[in-house]
Amino acid sequence: MNNKNKRKIIISTCVLAGVLLAASCSTLTTATSPRADGEEIARYILNQLSYDDDENLLCYLWGPVSEGDKILATKQPIFDVSCPGYVLYIDLYPTANMFHPVQYVFLSESTNELQVFDASSPPSNFNEYRMVDTAFAKLFMSAENRRAPIPDRTALDTSKSSRDNRWAVLMNGGYDSGNNHVRYWNDLSNIYITLNHVYEIPDENIIVLCSDGLNPAVDQANGQNSNPDLDGDGDDDIMYSCVLSNVDMVFTSLANNFTVYDKLFVFTTDHGGSVSGWDVIENLWNYEELTDAHFASLLAAFPECEKICTFEPCFSGGFLDNIIVPPGPIVGSSACRHDEYSWAMPPDYVYDTYVFHWTAAVKGQDAYGVPVDADANQDGIVTMDEAYIYAVSQDTDDESPQYGEYPEGIGSSLSLWVSSDPPAQPTKPLGPTLGIWNVEYTYTSSTTEPDGEQIFYLFDWGDGNNSGWLGPYSSGQTGTASHIWTELGTYNVTVKAHDIWGSQSIWSEPLMVTITDNTPPEVPGITGPAEGKPGNQYLYNLQTTDGQEQNIYYFVDWGDNTTTGWLGPYVSGTMIHVTHSWTEAGNYTIKAKAKDTFDAESDWGTLQVVMPTEYKFSFNAFLEHLLEKFPYVFPVLRHLLGY
Repeated sequence: MNNKNKRKIIISTCVLAGVLLAASCSTLTTATSPRADGEEIARYILNQLSYDDDENLLCYLWGPVSEGDKILATKQPIFDVSCPGYVLYIDLYPTANMFHPVQYVFLSESTNELQVFDASSPPSNFNEYRMVDTAFAKLFMSAENRRAPIPDRTALDTSKSSRDNRWAVLMNGGYDSGNNHVRYWNDLSNIYITLNHVYEIPDENIIVLCSDGLNPAVDQANGQNSNPDLDGDGDDDIMYSCVLSNVDMVFTSLANNFTVYDKLFVFTTDHGGSVSGWDVIENLWNYEELTDAHFASLLAAFPECEKICTFEPCFSGGFLDNIIVPPGPIVGSSACRHDEYSWAMPPDYVYDTYVFHWTAAVKGQDAYGVPVDADANQDGIVTMDEAYIYAVSQDTDDESPQYGEYPEGIGSSLSLWVSSDPPAQPTKPLGPTLGIWNVEYTYTSSTTEPDGEQIFYLFDWGDGNNSGWLGPYSSGQTGTASHIWTELGTYNVTVKAHDIWGSQSIWSEPLMVTITDNTPPEVPGITGPAEGKPGNQYLYNLQTTDGQEQNIYYFVDWGDNTTTGWLGPYVSGTMIHVTHSWTEAGNYTIKAKAKDTFDAESDWGTLQVVMPTEYKFSFNAFLEHLLEKFPYVFPVLRHLLGY
């Protein structure tokens, strides 16, 4: 406070009392009038509120204020000043990203009273407040803009790709100059260096939106301007101010030019807020906001390309339920849940905790050059699930990082590396086109990879389920997967493939599969001769239908210990013809049954047939009968025959 504004305040002792102000929901405390020095005024207020000097608080004093002045937070009005006094703004969680609990305390000169107002956003006139000098304030404000060391390039060869199909959008809204902390620029610089110098994503493919863009005015809480050169190579890397119109422009332009073979990476660091439940926002520059629903609509305009999103702001877990949706492929992670704050990393608060470790995972070293190894399977590629797992293992702050992916398991194959030429479109799946619910069926498909790399297959069953990524298979090798449908209906089975770089093919043509509850065919009808002579061939007709119009097989038992075996398949309703010959006289029962393609068998149909004794002429028997009847006739013949 300037000396000309300092006033002599009469010291008087009053009893401290807490009174609830119904109109303002504030706390009223009667206090002993402090001395006029600004620092002492602030310390006096803190002492009256029982805050210790060593607490991690940031305090800012505004005043003296006059009657009629308004105490305004960026999210809501706080209090209309009714008399001269001072306002102390207390950030209760300064290492958390907004929006979190804060307090506004008004000290009245005329009544020596303290009024405390709870809020969740900083002052709208932050530039009129002056930071109170405390040990923690000195530590917090000692954080400086810093660039991470440029790491050595990895040995992974990406030269096989004829083009770079990766695009990155890096965002820091900052909110305003009083709350645009140094660590946000540092987060951007660290990931930019990682993308450009480790993964070799070209400068022109990394789009950076940061606070007020290229405006040379002060835009950081340390009183400096955000340096547009994030990696120190002399080129401006920041391209646009982080306002909603620019966010829309960047994503719309990319979506209009993307193909399914491109890759999008989105990285955000900043403040965030909660609207209600899972509905959250990310703060942009100049108090603008990007809602989770709006961001999801921007991503939805892209084709079915690879998308990777990493969020640092408070409440950013609320973005995941909006964006981790079909068709994918998409992977997203956040520093916290939808109802949690995210935090700056102690002890010096130069970076935000989650993205510090996440960036270290994909980079192979942290921002101070300390090597890290997040490659859990040691295949030379840090995939998105590995980066998340590593970051969670290192994050000890009071936050719960979140992760989502669609389809399930895709995070184990997606990385920030360039995607190679994708596999060819897989063949239309082969397998049954008619099935019964709750029965497992197996399907196959195959494709080739232009670089001869290994392939993974994913079968989509058309019922909201998929096989997950299966493999690896050699290029050209057939992939196999099985599924059980639990509901009746018709489903389209499709297949896609990706190579070892995560580059995905387009979907195969669909195979239509009908799932039914199935009934066996009707009992076959048998028509044909009901009697005959042994040794003759007889023609019989068989006919039945299947309720599901499946093909039919017939089985005939002739009643003489012979059968036809299964005959078919035949179209449902078609009459077929079979022949048979009996070798012996007798009564026989012809039995016939039918089955469908699921081996559901009908009952037996029957037909009775009779094969009478066949008459044969015997001369000897005739002659014997004749001689017996006429014993005295033909004596010579009788003698010759021995009668």
